Amino acid sequence: MKKFRKILCTILFTLVVLLSLSVPISAEFFQANLVDFVKSERIITIPIFAPAEKIEITAGNDTVLAAAGSGELSLEPGKKYIISQNKIELSTEEQTAVENQTSTEFPTVPVVLNPGWGIQIMASSTEEKAAAYKKEAAAEIEAELRIIEEDQLFKVIAGLYPERAQAEKLQKEIEAEGYKGWPREIEIKGKEQQTAPDKVETELKEQAEFETESSENNSSDSKGLILYNQDGKKLREAYVFEIKGEFKANSKEMRGSYQFGPLANSVLFSYKTDIEELTAHLLQNYFSPAAPMDALKAQAVVYRTTILYQLETQGAKLEKLGYIDFSSLSPIFKEAAAAAADEVLIKDNEFFYNHDFSLRKINKPKTGTVALAQAEYSYQEIINYYYERSNIANLNDLIDSEEKFSARITQGLHLKEIRQMSWSGPRVITIIDYDLNNESLKLKPVLAQSTVPGREDLADLIKEHQALAGVNGGYFHYSGRPLGLLYINGELVSEPLYNRSSILIDQENNISFAQVDWQGELLVNNLDFKVKLDGVNKEVKAEEIILFNYFYGPRMPALDNQHYDIVVRDDKILGVESEAGVQTAIPPDGFVIRFPTQRTDIRNRISELKNKEITLNYNFTPDLSEKNIIHAVGGGPRLLEAGELKITGQEEGFQNDILNGRAPRTAVALTGDNHLLLLTIDGRQNNFSVGMTLAEVAQTLKDLGAVDAVNLDGGGSARMVIRGFTMNNPSEKRLISNGVIVDERDN
Repeated sequence: MKKFRKILCTILFTLVVLLSLSVPISAEFFQANLVDFVKSERIITIPIFAPAEKIEITAGNDTVLAAAGSGELSLEPGKKYIISQNKIELSTEEQTAVENQTSTEFPTVPVVLNPGWGIQIMASSTEEKAAAYKKEAAAEIEAELRIIEEDQLFKVIAGLYPERAQAEKLQKEIEAEGYKGWPREIEIKGKEQQTAPDKVETELKEQAEFETESSENNSSDSKGLILYNQDGKKLREAYVFEIKGEFKANSKEMRGSYQFGPLANSVLFSYKTDIEELTAHLLQNYFSPAAPMDALKAQAVVYRTTILYQLETQGAKLEKLGYIDFSSLSPIFKEAAAAAADEVLIKDNEFFYNHDFSLRKINKPKTGTVALAQAEYSYQEIINYYYERSNIANLNDLIDSEEKFSARITQGLHLKEIRQMSWSGPRVITIIDYDLNNESLKLKPVLAQSTVPGREDLADLIKEHQALAGVNGGYFHYSGRPLGLLYINGELVSEPLYNRSSILIDQENNISFAQVDWQGELLVNNLDFKVKLDGVNKEVKAEEIILFNYFYGPRMPALDNQHYDIVVRDDKILGVESEAGVQTAIPPDGFVIRFPTQRTDIRNRISELKNKEITLNYNFTPDLSEKNIIHAVGGGPRLLEAGELKITGQEEGFQNDILNGRAPRTAVALTGDNHLLLLTIDGRQNNFSVGMTLAEVAQTLKDLGAVDAVNLDGGGSARMVIRGFTMNNPSEKRLISNGVIVDERDN
C-alpha cells in the first residue's frame, strides 16, 4: 500500500497544480471525547463507587465470575473473595501455605516503563478485540505493540519513544502499511510480573534502557487483576473480570451484571451500558411506570442529549451515577427510550446543551411534563414547550464533514477527499469529479489481463491502459470471471445477471444507468434452426449451452465426455470437436459454443449446418444497439434515480452481505450539471473509516449533487487509483476482475 503523503507529492509534481484546501467543518457535533466514544463501540462505563485498592465480594446463591479466555467460575455462596491488583496481606501461616503451593512459579520482577511518545492505532471496550487487533497489526508493523487500559478502554499503542518526533516518524511508517494513528503521550505504570529465573537479571538490566524494552516486560500484557479467596489463595488472574448474579461488593447489595477493571493501582467496580439503556434507566429512576408515554419519550430525548454532554466532557466513564439501580429495568422505560431512539436536541449545527446550560446536568424532569402529556400534548410539543429554540434530530443523521483536500488531475478531472464524523464512526470519502462536458476525456470498462477468467491489481490495469484514473468495476467470481454485464467495444464479455443496474456508455461518451436484461440466441440463416444461449465465457453446467469468444483466451477449457464444441468463424459453422481432453481453439474472428451431449438433435445436423451463414443475436433490454452503446459494466443496486433515493437491492437479487451493514463501497453517479462522480468509501477500519450502508452512500451522493447513481463492487475491492497511485485506503489488498477508467480520447 502506498504512502498517502507520497501519493500527494507525486501528484503535485506530475500534475503541476495541487490545491490543498481545508473547508470549514459544516457542523460541530462530535468533539474529541465523543469521537473517542464513538470509535470505541459506544460503551459507557459507570463507576458504582470510588476505585479502591481492593474490593471484597460476598457471593450469593447465583454469583458467577468470568474472564476473557477462561470459563465461568461459580463463587461459593456466603464465601468472601477479594479482587486486587496487588498482593493481599496474609498471616505467616497463610503465607507459608501459599508459598508452598506456588513454589514452582517464577519469581516476580517490577516492570517500570518510562513515560514517552507512541502512536495510538486502535481503541476498544474489550480486551479481546484489542488483543486480536494487536496480533493482526504485529504482522505488518515492525514497532513494538502494547495494549494499555485508560478510562475502561483498551488501546493499542505502537512504539515508545522519549521524543514526539520519533513517534511521528513511526506514524509515517505505519500509514504506509495502511494503519491510521496519531501521536500521543503515554505512561505505563509499573507492575509485578512473573519472569523465568534465568531472565531476571537480563530483564532488570533492560528496564533501564528506554528503547530496548522487551515485550515480555510490557505491563499491558500482564494480567491486571487477581481474584483471591478469603484465605488469600490466588484463584484466577485476568485483566478484567465480569460478575453477575446477586452479591455484595464492599458490603453494598448488588444484583445484575457488572465489571471489575484496573485503574491506576486500584480496582474499578463499574456497570457497562450504552446510551439507550442508560436513558431508560434514568427514566426509571425519575418516573413512575404509570407516567404517560409521551412524557417519557420527551424526557428520553432530553436525557439522551444530556448524556452526550457528559460523554463529551468526561469521556466514556461517567461519574456520579452510582445512585442508579442497574439491577433491573422495566419494559415500560425500555419501550419509551426505544420509541424515541437516537433522538436528541440540536440548534445551529451543534447539540442544544451548548445553548441551554440546564441540559448539561442530569436533572429531574420538568414539573409539568406529565401534566402536559395528560393534556394530550405529543412528546414533540412537550419538548417545544420547554425548549422552544431547539430542534429534534436523529443522531444517525448528524454528520461533521470537512473537505481535506482537492487536486486537479487534468482539465475536467479533479480529485477530492472528504472526512466525516458520524454517530456510526469516522468515514473517509474519495471522489473523482469528471466533467462530461470536457470532450478530451472518455470513460470505459477494462478487463483484467484482457481475459476471462483473470484478476489483476487496479494500479496495473491503469498503467497498462495508460489511463489517468479509475475505480474497481463490477462483481466477480473468485476465479476472476465477471458476475454480471461486461460489454467492451460492442462485444459481450459476460452476460447480465438478475436484471441488475449497469453503467451504459455510448459512442459519444454519453453515460446513463439502466437495469439490463439479456437473451442470447444463435440462428442459422434460411433454416429452421435456433439455439438459445445460457451464458458467455463461463463454466458450463449440466444442460447449459455456453458461448466462448476471444475474451476467454485462445483456447477452451478441456472437453469432457458430457460435452462437445461447435466452432464458428467468419459467421460460418466450421465443424464440431468432441474428443475428451481437447482444448478447442477459439477463433479470433469467431467463437465456440459448448453443448451438452444430450443435445443430439444439434450434433446430428452438423453436416447439414456446416458452412452455413449464422447470426448471433444478443437481445438486450433496453436495446443497446438502438442506443449506440459500445461499453457497459454491471453493478448494482441502483442508489438514486431522478434525484431521489431508490435502492433496488431486493429487486436485483442481492444477498444480505451487499445490502446490509456498513462496508467499503464504490459507486458511480451523474450530477445535474453533467458531471460524473466516481466515489469510494473506505471501511472496516474503525479508527479510520467504518464504511457506509447503501442508503448512506445514496444520501452522500445526493448531497454532492448527484441525481442518478449506481453501486459497484465494494468490500475489499473498493479502490481508486490515479496515475498508478492508490488514493483511498482499501481494507485489503485484492486483485479485481474489471475496472472503470477515465482516459484521454484518441486524437
